[in-house]
Amino acid sequence: MKHSVAGKLTLLITCALVVVFGTAAWLNLQIQERATTRILRLNGAQVADLVARATREAMLHNDRQRIQATIDTLASQRGIERIRIIEKGGKIAYSTVKTEIGMTLDPRSQQCLSCHQPGASPKSMPNEAQARILSRNQGRILSITKTIRNEHDCANASCHVHSPRNKLLGVLDVNMALAPYDRARRASAAELLLASVFGIFLVVGITVGAVRRMVHRPVHNLIEQVKQVAAGDLSVRAPEVTDDEIGVLARNFNRMARDLETARAELLEWAQTLEERVQQKTAELRHAQDQILQVEKMASLGKLAAVVAHEINNPLSSVVTYAKILVRRLRTHELTDECKENLEYLESIASEATRCGEIVSQLLAFSRRRGGEFGPTDVNRVVEKSLFLVHHKLELNNVEAKTELAASLPTIIADSAQIQQALMALLINAAQALEEGGIVRLVTRQSEDGGVVIEVADDGPGMPPEVAAHAFEPFFTTKEEGSGVGLGLSVVFGIVQRHGGHIDLDTAPGKGCRFILTFPPKPPQIDGEVAT
Repeated sequence: MKHSVAGKLTLLITCALVVVFGTAAWLNLQIQERATTRILRLNGAQVADLVARATREAMLHNDRQRIQATIDTLASQRGIERIRIIEKGGKIAYSTVKTEIGMTLDPRSQQCLSCHQPGASPKSMPNEAQARILSRNQGRILSITKTIRNEHDCANASCHVHSPRNKLLGVLDVNMALAPYDRARRASAAELLLASVFGIFLVVGITVGAVRRMVHRPVHNLIEQVKQVAAGDLSVRAPEVTDDEIGVLARNFNRMARDLETARAELLEWAQTLEERVQQKTAELRHAQDQILQVEKMASLGKLAAVVAHEINNPLSSVVTYAKILVRRLRTHELTDECKENLEYLESIASEATRCGEIVSQLLAFSRRRGGEFGPTDVNRVVEKSLFLVHHKLELNNVEAKTELAASLPTIIADSAQIQQALMALLINAAQALEEGGIVRLVTRQSEDGGVVIEVADDGPGMPPEVAAHAFEPFFTTKEEGSGVGLGLSVVFGIVQRHGGHIDLDTAPGKGCRFILTFPPKPPQIDGEVAT
């Protein structure tokens, strides 16, 4: 029992019940004894008063035979052992025990001590105080002492006259046997003790049953299930039938068993698919290596493009300039048909040279890796300015621009010109995608890290997945030949990266394109210098 929680709990409750029930039974007996004793004394005082009233008339007429006959009759009642009338000097004048009539009592005897005590006058004692319980060999008795006072009728009676100065004429002494009461008291105490013992056994039985059902069995089941888990069986589960601590323990045990089972299954799966995972990771590493090589190639290509663009930019500018001069001069004269045809050739030369210059400018923008002029930038103002600059282009394509700019947008450290360039490129792409008109939306909001998010979305035809996967690669384009070289989104991607942000593309066929540009509050270190 001492090694079981249920046994210890049962033993503790049993000891507590024995103490509680025992104390309660003892207190109950004490209270019952005191209450019954007081009732007996009150009843005895009433009996004494009854005897006094019954003999009063005979005492007034000094009818001794009548007095004796009256007390004999009253003494024949059940429970009354003796009635006697004692004169003031202690002489027994009347008694139901004839042998003691005429005897004088000793004031120091047990029966006289209640009246003859220092500082206690029999006349001032209440009735219940004049009743006392005395012990003897045959059993206890209740002795009631009632004083007989010299009343007005006694002092003025014609039969015998007492002096008015005598306040006390004698004492009435009534003895009642307490043997029946003592037997009833012992029987009641035995019944109370039996009831207490029965109550203890009943509560202990209920407690043992409850503890066994609510504590012992669940804990024993959990112990068995823990042993099964320790033996390797992770499929066992404890019944979750209660909401108390045992139920919480069962739920946590089941959660632990499930987690262990899942972990073991994952370990087995890892062991079984380790080779496949190694091959998968190897393929991913190869893909990452190919991307690094591609980046290095693109970096080299960018440098080459920068050199080539720089070398051919000046000749192209000269060609455009001279062609426009010749066109302007020819238009000031009347021209023959042949000259007019030459004028169209010159205009074509100027147009194509201008387009070559735009391509060169895009190549320079793609290859340029300068840090830019970074400073506090209000992104909402940059969005409004970019929209203003491409407003005519949008109107020509019948595109409606709608803005949702956050009012409490924070100021970030950025190059406003580069951000403007990126937004204009995205707006122009949206206008070109919406050939039959549509809506382009510009939304700004604060990011979780305190930066800024810009969304440029259109309701155009969108991109298929195979095209979206290469959208930010240089020289990749879906436009018709001669309409572009595929550097617009690459330039936008580079601008966002130089600011330490990232760009995401959300698109699908028939659902338009949504570009999400995220800029941090402050860009990282650029070209060895911190942007400020």
